[in-house]
Amino acid sequence: MNIEVIQSLHNPRVKNLVRLRNARHRKRQKLFLIEGRREISRALDQKVVLETLFFCPEDLKSEEAHDIVQRVQGQTIEAVQLSPSAFAKCSHRENPDGLLAVAQVWETGLDEIRFATSALLLVVERVEKPGNLGNLIRTAEATGADALIVTDAVADIFNPNVIHNSQGALFGFPVVVSDNESAHAWLKAKGIQVLSTSPTANEEYWRADFKAAAAIVVGSEKDGLSDFWLSKATHGLKIPMAGRSDSLNVNVAAAITLFEAVRQRST
Repeated sequence: MNIEVIQSLHNPRVKNLVRLRNARHRKRQKLFLIEGRREISRALDQKVVLETLFFCPEDLKSEEAHDIVQRVQGQTIEAVQLSPSAFAKCSHRENPDGLLAVAQVWETGLDEIRFATSALLLVVERVEKPGNLGNLIRTAEATGADALIVTDAVADIFNPNVIHNSQGALFGFPVVVSDNESAHAWLKAKGIQVLSTSPTANEEYWRADFKAAAAIVVGSEKDGLSDFWLSKATHGLKIPMAGRSDSLNVNVAAAITLFEAVRQRST
């Protein structure tokens, strides 16, 4: 197999890799970046459609990274070699491991979510920081939740920091983008209780019946949940706090509540 070798930082393909850090270009091209051995390996395992693998031999730091290059060359995925300087321009990370892939985006509708009788879902409203959204995806997947629904999205689910912080969990776990009204109508039609989280709620989170089908709803880092979800909730839940702080990181709050659901369902 002939492999294209790119040395110049001004090569059009290098410039386009940099553009794909921007949500507008990802949306227009329907492509996104996956960086790192672990994330690319998980994308390949989950049949994400990779178009091109870019690699820098000087930065391949592990046998597993070399194996991915060999694995890709055995498929119909294009492999392109980058010089260290070209790869550094494209990379989004400190201490990169020499692997960067371009993949096709996908869309998932609410009705494609599959769940058991007692569904467990995480609804995330207007989370702004891509790293937080990636952490939320990783947490929801780790608890065995059925899906994560992003409503009134601010952070793009294909942002490189979402991919990185989710550790590639995005590739094998259902993540759906919706507006508030559609998501709530779908939950109501499915008979799934809505459990909003807020410091001003009256009910401690452990008092909720998580054995029943439930959608836990968390809000933005700055403003928390909107009045829409607070008014639509079957129950409003709070995490009691004894210190001076009056709020938790959104991923921490989601993790505490989701793992309470895991605890209840395991007893």
